[in-house]
Amino acid sequence: MNHLVPEQMFSTETEKAQGISAVKALAIASQQGQKIWTITNDNLNLALSRINLGADSENDIRNAINAGKIATAHETRINFNGWVGEGYTLIDPNTGAGAYMISGGGNGADLFALGAALGALIQIIVTGLTDYGPYARLLALGGVSLSVLLGAIALVTLIILSVAITMIAMSDDKDKALTSFRNGILFSLGVAQGHEGITKWGKLNGKGRFAVVIGVLSLIFALQDEYF
Repeated sequence: MNHLVPEQMFSTETEKAQGISAVKALAIASQQGQKIWTITNDNLNLALSRINLGADSENDIRNAINAGKIATAHETRINFNGWVGEGYTLIDPNTGAGAYMISGGGNGADLFALGAALGALIQIIVTGLTDYGPYARLLALGGVSLSVLLGAIALVTLIILSVAITMIAMSDDKDKALTSFRNGILFSLGVAQGHEGITKWGKLNGKGRFAVVIGVLSLIFALQDEYF
């Protein structure tokens, strides 16, 4: 199943990653007590009156049935580890070929949190490899220790980006999903710069103070854009 590939790629011995696919979404919905509909021309209108999926998914199902295919769908959207959406299949009864569809995406809070985590990593890298900021001592590690730390940061960054890109790609409103992720990054960077401004304003040079001002403005913009 499609969900097995990301699960195998990102699972560790202590923590199993969780992917999603059409078949897995149907199985989860069934486990939650939802009715699983097998939809044909004979029950199309009844089925669509009983299920409550996204409009795009319902139109997709209707068009497939009108083209002679058979659909399998659950009743309402599921929430699986922050992913909110639906899974359904569209099968040609004559050939057995078909499409296994998922639609939906992570909610804004999840993408905002992922963005904030990525922003924190960016802050660590930028300030850790310069003489500015609370992580400047990272340079003192040197050699193997610094390489291992940067490798770990790179791995976590890759995982965050992979999860975020997947969630954005599966989202019904990709622009809104991308905006939430971006705002999370800006929020995290803004918090870090605001902390610098509060604790070290008197010691900062012109460039440092300018960076703090930009960071605080980013923080304000992120909060305003996300919640107001």
